[in-house]
Amino acid sequence: MIFNNIDFHNVEEMEKCHKGYIMYRLPSYVRENINSQARDVTSLFSTGVELRFRIKGDSATVTLSVDDSAEAQVAYIYYGSFQGEWQYSSRVIQNETRITIPRYNDLSILKDITKSSNLPFDPEVVRIVLPYGTCYFVDVEGEIESPLDSQLPSKTYLAYGSSITHGSLSLAAPYTYPFRIAQKLKLDYINLGFAGTAHLEKTMAEYIVSRKDWDFASVEMGINMLGDDFSLENFEERVKVFTDILGNDPRPVFATSIFGITGDGQEKASKYREIVRKHAANKLIFTDGLELLDNPAYISADLVHPTLEGINQISDRWSTIMKKSIKVLYP
Repeated sequence: MIFNNIDFHNVEEMEKCHKGYIMYRLPSYVRENINSQARDVTSLFSTGVELRFRIKGDSATVTLSVDDSAEAQVAYIYYGSFQGEWQYSSRVIQNETRITIPRYNDLSILKDITKSSNLPFDPEVVRIVLPYGTCYFVDVEGEIESPLDSQLPSKTYLAYGSSITHGSLSLAAPYTYPFRIAQKLKLDYINLGFAGTAHLEKTMAEYIVSRKDWDFASVEMGINMLGDDFSLENFEERVKVFTDILGNDPRPVFATSIFGITGDGQEKASKYREIVRKHAANKLIFTDGLELLDNPAYISADLVHPTLEGINQISDRWSTIMKKSIKVLYP
């Protein structure tokens, strides 16, 4: 959505509050029909949200605020597909943090590289990539304009899943696997990860297929439903409905089950993987989660979330599978 001449990428609604503007990744009609934790907490998480604009003057200053978090909240700055130089590459966000970004002086070099390397973003487009956590937009100063459509990637990848999709323990927002896959395939991306709350609601599946702004999608299913709140029968019913809805969309959807984990719940996780395979294999482009990550050394000390090495392996393996399919579908 466009607000104050900024393209708020992956933001569906904004709401004024005492900290600034809440940036919702889901519209209200969807939030009202999913589990309460996703509705009230994780749909506000900022991973996958980017503030995109073109600087027409000498610089622009964006003011952001954040909720308290155990992890450092860091925004990363890009000029198109290029990370910003060291003075302007990242900023730790605290309450009322002002981020001043200069207009890049010699865009011709970056534009030449963008053209010769077929990079997806025009370097004139400044991208503030927001962190894993809840950020608030406060204000912007300076002469700016929103990006032109021609300056953004022509195709978009949407990813739905748990905190592993969303970016927990990726340490930096540009290292989530949706971000990395989009980089590798030279696409835009939409991160619909929901930490602890990817419960495969029918409303969510219907919302995903209702969106016309993605060309292919991926869904990661199972890890958030391993607890006692869900039986095998309940999980299977949700998987069936979810995959039926996605499978009726003509666009390609890649599906996976639970990635490798090293903690408790292995028996139930194995049964969940078989359920996902049963319903996704004939409707979607299915890859078992263990084919994407099954290395105990690549799983963090919480025994669930991939380390950076694990995220890199998921990104490499899944993007290779995607590229082979997309080559046929999008010659």
